[in-house]
Amino acid sequence: MIDIQTNVNSLVAQQNLNTNSIFQSKTIEQLTSGYRINSSGDDAAGLAVANKFRSMVAELTQGVANGNDGTASLQIMDGGMNNISQILDRLKTLAMQSASESFTGDRSVLNSEFQSDLQEIDRQAQSIGLNVGGTFAKSMAIYLGAGGGSQSASNSVVNVDLSNATVDSSSLGLVSNQAVNSNVYDLSDSSNTSVSKILGSANGTPANIGFTFFGSGFANNGIGNQGNGGVQVTVSTKNITDMNSLVSAINAQIQQVASGTTAQDAAFKAANITASVVTDASGNQKLAFNSNVSGFEVQAGGTSNTNQDQASNALLGNFATTGAPGGQAASSYVVGTNWAGEAAANVSNTGNVVLSLAGAGIATAFAITLTGGSITVATAVAEINAVIASQTGVTGVTAQIMGGGVMIGDVNGTLTVASSVTNSGTGSTMPGFGATQTDSYGMLVAGNTYELGNATSQVSNLQYTGTLSGAQTLALTVVDSTGQSHGLTINLGNTTTQTLNSTIGNINDQIQSSYDPYLQSVTAVKTNTNGVDTINFVSTQPNFSVNIGSTAQSTSLTNLGISDGTGAQGKTVYSVQNGTSGAADISTVQGAQAAVTAITAAVAALGSAQADVGKGENQLGFAISLAQSQITNFSAAEANIRDANVAQEAANLTKAQTLQQASIAAMAQANSAPQAVLALLRG
Repeated sequence: MIDIQTNVNSLVAQQNLNTNSIFQSKTIEQLTSGYRINSSGDDAAGLAVANKFRSMVAELTQGVANGNDGTASLQIMDGGMNNISQILDRLKTLAMQSASESFTGDRSVLNSEFQSDLQEIDRQAQSIGLNVGGTFAKSMAIYLGAGGGSQSASNSVVNVDLSNATVDSSSLGLVSNQAVNSNVYDLSDSSNTSVSKILGSANGTPANIGFTFFGSGFANNGIGNQGNGGVQVTVSTKNITDMNSLVSAINAQIQQVASGTTAQDAAFKAANITASVVTDASGNQKLAFNSNVSGFEVQAGGTSNTNQDQASNALLGNFATTGAPGGQAASSYVVGTNWAGEAAANVSNTGNVVLSLAGAGIATAFAITLTGGSITVATAVAEINAVIASQTGVTGVTAQIMGGGVMIGDVNGTLTVASSVTNSGTGSTMPGFGATQTDSYGMLVAGNTYELGNATSQVSNLQYTGTLSGAQTLALTVVDSTGQSHGLTINLGNTTTQTLNSTIGNINDQIQSSYDPYLQSVTAVKTNTNGVDTINFVSTQPNFSVNIGSTAQSTSLTNLGISDGTGAQGKTVYSVQNGTSGAADISTVQGAQAAVTAITAAVAALGSAQADVGKGENQLGFAISLAQSQITNFSAAEANIRDANVAQEAANLTKAQTLQQASIAAMAQANSAPQAVLALLRG
């Protein structure tokens, strides 16, 4: 049928022309973009897979950049460590030269360069970020991406651990945690306080000297007469004539004690404490104790012999008289009953209290009468000190408030205080003075460590004076180099009979029982602040704190708190730097010989640190190689899905163009077909 109204052939031609135009447009789009998939409609499933591969490629590409940055940093560290190795060579040359007794030059000149080179090691270690607390002295997470495997964070990260790769002088063992007296004195042969004079008649020509050490894991075995545990080292004076022989004898005995079989002996050995001769800026020689590992405290004494202990005290720089070789005697004190719980804080309501004093600093025993009535603790202390001051020949004896009661102390030796009540009546109260307590001899805490608070802010007098309604606690917190907190709640108990020494032992027992190496690095030690014994904490960890439990367990806990006068429970005291480090010293033959040994160990320590850096370089190199391989394969996988087949699409373009031309020609024919109707109308 010939139809003018509806040209079906033209419609078919138009439809096919439209289809061919779309086909041609798609083909041109694929050829000009290079992609087979240019929109979700082209291949939704394929696009999703291709986008996943493309995301992986982007992730891994940045990961390779991160890895290259890390490798570059490690290479900088590697170069810096090689330079430090050369400085160590120079240090050994200087130490070897000074260690030889045939050297006739000035050892102080050698030591001056030696100290400068040590400072240069520290500067370079800081420059490459491998000093203690440095930028890179930690476990670093280098994000390289997970690739097609597990998408967990741990699988995406390469960990390069440089926390033990520090190369400053302290880490290399050339600078130690050192305990040495900062007072001005000299133990050299030419001094009036020389070793030979200290061990002579000035201190009773002792057969032995003794030192007691306290540190992590060796603070509670009950050795010594101080009642505070520790490891006692007793040294024969038979062959000691000067500083060098003194140090040799002490170190030999330290090694012998450390060779024991107990856990405490093992901890003492691990601390690697050694004695050495140090020379201060004025050329004075002093005895020092050093550890590259642990914070510690050393006390003179502990031998149960006054002459021996006084000689030991003098060797630590604690003299009875400045410039004389006689050592200080241990001070003693007697503490009376805490009066804070009394209704009116009175010594006696109706009777007079008589105190009889005798001791090393008291030439003739004498009595003090405290008048009965409303006498407060402060008034009693003032009356006692007034009578003491009026006595002829009495030195070093004072009274002060301690724990809410009266403490009478004698810095010269053993003190005895007897008390009695006269004309006593109902309700009278005695001060209750008991047994004499002896302060430890001179205490030296290792510098280059960290301690709790400072001289005016320490946890002090942790002994109880009253009935506790519950257990008093301390909260010890150590923050490691990664920022992670390690905590321990220490229960001080609820007994009224604990002494300062037993409390220290209790604290250290609980710290060691934590089995956390960060917490175990902290040791409670006994210190003396302005004549009052206190508890302090020492550690090689720079960030730690102690909080006194905030819950008040008793109204009588006036002596449980901080020695800054607040006595407040709930207060937290933070660690601060304790003194300075002790550097290797080659100004003496023995010091130089010790330095040679230390430098040999430093070379090994540097090699270990270099191994950590080299391991990190190799580890990153392998990780980067894998990431680059994955980038190549993921890119190929994406290309297989998304990229256009150019040859095929070129053929399709020719096909599309031909079909379109044919469609146009056919549509022209179809459009002209209705004109044939006109032939039927011609007559």
